[in-house]
Amino acid sequence: MTLSQSTMEERRELRRMPRGERCPECGSVRWYLQDGLRFCSRGHQIEGFIQFDVGEDEDSGRLGAVTRREREIRSSEKRQLSGQEGKSLYLEAVQLLLRNQALWLIHDKGYREELETVIRDLWDLRIRGSSALATTDDDAAEGQLEMFSSQSLPEENKAAWKSRARAQIWDPERGADWPMPTLPETLGLCYLASLLLRIPTRLGELLHWANSGNIPYKTAYHDLPREMQDRLPSAYVKAFKLPLRSSLQGGIFYRTVMDLVLSYHLNYGIVFPEMSSVSLLVQYAKLLALPIESIVATKRLSASLGYRFQFPANNSKILPLDHPEIRLVALLILATKLCFPFKGNQPSTDGLGTAYIPHFDWETWKQGLVQHPEEEELSNKAAQFEAVTPNQVVQMNDEELDAYFAHIAGLVDNRNENPITHFFPTESSPAPAPPVPEASEDEVDERASRLLKQTLEPPRGLGTIKVEGPSDGIMYEAFRSVQDLSETAAAFYKAIGTVHALSITA
Repeated sequence: MTLSQSTMEERRELRRMPRGERCPECGSVRWYLQDGLRFCSRGHQIEGFIQFDVGEDEDSGRLGAVTRREREIRSSEKRQLSGQEGKSLYLEAVQLLLRNQALWLIHDKGYREELETVIRDLWDLRIRGSSALATTDDDAAEGQLEMFSSQSLPEENKAAWKSRARAQIWDPERGADWPMPTLPETLGLCYLASLLLRIPTRLGELLHWANSGNIPYKTAYHDLPREMQDRLPSAYVKAFKLPLRSSLQGGIFYRTVMDLVLSYHLNYGIVFPEMSSVSLLVQYAKLLALPIESIVATKRLSASLGYRFQFPANNSKILPLDHPEIRLVALLILATKLCFPFKGNQPSTDGLGTAYIPHFDWETWKQGLVQHPEEEELSNKAAQFEAVTPNQVVQMNDEELDAYFAHIAGLVDNRNENPITHFFPTESSPAPAPPVPEASEDEVDERASRLLKQTLEPPRGLGTIKVEGPSDGIMYEAFRSVQDLSETAAAFYKAIGTVHALSITA
């Protein structure tokens, strides 16, 4: 062996063969690479292996650097927003709902076109402090898009939805504690805008339109654009689906309107004008089929007591009777009972300016009132399913189970971004129930006229008859509790509560 050959052998880099492989000639388990061929440590060529040279001449015989291909990072945009982005989208969704309500009142109910401008101004004042929700640059750098899960809500959302005082401060300095507007507030803004334009509107009327599905409110979530539905945070999706799940209660709506009035006065010093009491009294009298004497007596009572039908702005304590419409209805009840007592035939209206009091047949009135269009309870299956127990679910038939599961499917947020879910069939959400048709003004007028013809009789005497000593015929009948109500009184108070959107048990 020459010196050059020994030097080449020293430079050979022997490698160990993988387990189970060896040279078929000598059994050696070590090999080296030379000229693109593999040889064992004793010089036998190992068949089945050829290494191609790649590159220029100077790179001849080199294996080259081995590089691994990095796995491609797939970036997918997360659909649901959070933080400031999510809250801003929620405000846009509420604003869209409010605009649809304004357009419905203008086009379907004939309200003046200025209503949309007034509602827009009130909404601008309501959300002017929403700039406090803006996040810092550091927060934005952490990621503006997040996925919402079934875990507890973030602290920022809890602060936005927690219970608040009646008169809310909308100052931007509140930061994350700035009160987010709720869906019932959109109806309240429509009412306050009507009040500013002196358009006679009852709160019970707005509530009836909302719960029956006429004005845009009950199907607020389904009316949103698909893109907005997909990107709205889960906490606010639940808020938009709540009207479809349960009807808005009158007590909550009345409180919402009162809170808005107090908040506008606290933040901007706005004082809303007095409501059109006479126009509202005429509406109540038509809906309840009450004689005109009730309207006259109510006006005389309010003048004698010095009542004003205006929202209190400076009262330190707010009572239910401080609400102008509740006070108006209370006076209407008092005047009706004075003019037409439930017991006896003699009215007790001395000094109320009703010289000729006709006789009112309450029994005929009760029978005719059953056909009242607004007294018929709305078929709200969602309220029935809300109180369902597991035992009742087990006893349901196939049709009831289908309706129950369809109701549940409409409430669940079925958005899932896992690609594998696309291979499984999904059941589409049930379509919202169609709006409940309401009676036209002509139908209400015709029904009131027909019922008054049946219930009113000519006056049996002129003026008031004064009888010495106590008498059931001229005494005002009062009730301490609902259980004490007579059959006629219960029917009367129930009818008032239906039109007024407040239950007698509230």
